[in-house]
Amino acid sequence: MQKTILISGANSGLGLEAAKQLAKQNHEIILLCRNLEKANEAKKEIIAFSNNNKIHVYQADLSSQKSIEVAATQIKKDFQKLDVLLNNAGGVFNNFQLSVDGIEMTMANNHFNYFWLTYYLFDLLKNANGARIVNVASDSHYQAKKIDVESFYEKKGRYFVLSAYEQSKLANVLFTYTLAEKAKPFNITVNALHPGFVYTPIGNKNGNKFFGMVWNAASKLFGLTVEKGASSHIYLATSDEVKNITANYFHNCKAKKSSAISYDKNVQDLLWKESERKSGFTF
Repeated sequence: MQKTILISGANSGLGLEAAKQLAKQNHEIILLCRNLEKANEAKKEIIAFSNNNKIHVYQADLSSQKSIEVAATQIKKDFQKLDVLLNNAGGVFNNFQLSVDGIEMTMANNHFNYFWLTYYLFDLLKNANGARIVNVASDSHYQAKKIDVESFYEKKGRYFVLSAYEQSKLANVLFTYTLAEKAKPFNITVNALHPGFVYTPIGNKNGNKFFGMVWNAASKLFGLTVEKGASSHIYLATSDEVKNITANYFHNCKAKKSSAISYDKNVQDLLWKESERKSGFTF
């Protein structure tokens, strides 16, 4: 059955590969990307690969709440329902910097991005019969020992890029588990995934050439191909095997245990309440 699937950050890496494979299955694909030029190039590549013309492009700065709200409002005018929301976009930032909303950029791009996009598109997901939300997380979340709300907004001591990334990926898993409970009454499933260490250009996006070189060298040596890395994206978006599965963490198309802290209801609640407070809405 043809699904309408929105993929954020779909102009390169895992998002692009998932879009190509899902388009080849004849699904209707919405690409939500920061860079419109690159998104339109990706659209051409997807159509050439899949012979599927049902590819739509929308632009948003995924670190900005207002930009996401504006894009989502347009999408809601253009579509009646959304079967799958694939929260895939993310980034790493070598230096501490704040988004337009005053949020540390790693947390803005990797957590609040998912929170906002899901909230503004939730009505479209409710309109689908058995919608799915898929959040791209990472096994990096195992290294994060807490959610430090103050670090969302201010630099505390020395800024470590990996610590910020690990905390943001823990936030993805915590968000998944809380949202799964809230989405149950609407017959919407919510799962997270670890794509594996994949060779993608994410390490180039933070503006630090040395960090980008190290990331690229490591991911070329040890990384999976994007085809392999995107397998869980495609599985969770479309497989009948998981149509009734929710609040799980997947790797290689298999559920596994996430970190102990990710199941802590108090930590889940802390992140959720802070996300609502900062966003100015109750989900």
